[in-house]
Amino acid sequence: MRAVVVRAPGGPEALVLAEVPRPRPGPDEVLVDVEAVGVNPVDAGNRADPSWAGLRAPYVVGYELAGHAVDSGEPVWALLPVRGTTRGALADRVAVPREYVAPRPPELHPIVAAALPLAGCTALQVLQRLPLPAGSWVFVHGATGGVGHLLVQLARSCGLHVAGAGRPEERRRLEELGVDLVVDRAEPAPVAAAARRLGAELDAVVDLVGGRLASSLPSVREGGQAATVVDLAGDLDLAIDRNIDVHGVLVRPGRDRLYELSAAVSSGLRPHVTDTYPLERAADAHRRLEAGRVGGKLVITL
Repeated sequence: MRAVVVRAPGGPEALVLAEVPRPRPGPDEVLVDVEAVGVNPVDAGNRADPSWAGLRAPYVVGYELAGHAVDSGEPVWALLPVRGTTRGALADRVAVPREYVAPRPPELHPIVAAALPLAGCTALQVLQRLPLPAGSWVFVHGATGGVGHLLVQLARSCGLHVAGAGRPEERRRLEELGVDLVVDRAEPAPVAAAARRLGAELDAVVDLVGGRLASSLPSVREGGQAATVVDLAGDLDLAIDRNIDVHGVLVRPGRDRLYELSAAVSSGLRPHVTDTYPLERAADAHRRLEAGRVGGKLVITL
């Protein structure tokens, strides 16, 4: 069968389409015929430097997928751990630990379903870590990105108000997603600009881009909340001075989380799939991702 293998870490060219043996599932694994695989920044990160994830070449990246269980034919989706997974989803068939696979929402096409597990579960976990009552204001850095555009939808469903920054050409998309207050990304301090327009400090800030948390803290209220899925860089002393709870979030996969995500899908959560690539063009998908400004999710089809 086919798989996209990383034999030596590096750039997108490190993704090599190869013939590999078919997996043999263990007693606690589900054998899945893969139909589509979502592309995420962690895929590119592990491709380039697998050390933090505890991987040694050769290995296969790809951590969210939609497909069919081989034994039952049931439509399923799955979210694999981003650390320690050596046989990822970029393959015709994958053996998935049973705890990481669940029935796929019937209303979702496989391509759409494959774009949701990692980013969607990340967005769910971020909001679960932020104890914000309805009516609170949260600023989201990266609101149109893979995680961000889902986080905005989920936040609005919880009764939260969302502020975000974007280029002038992104304003309409941000407003369609549900962003209540859009500030120009050219602003040197977009969170401060949002606070000025609101006439009050923000209740929370979420950094989905990286390097934005420390500069945002002066505009978060005393006792507020802050979260990042990227890094905890910069001077965070102000979080102590203002009693701001800071959360670092790395998605934790699990069957229960996929059921939570299914419930959100039933309530209207949908990803925006920007483009699709066949398996043999996985490297092109990574190049597109790393070029930035994707505005949603990329999906590899099989």
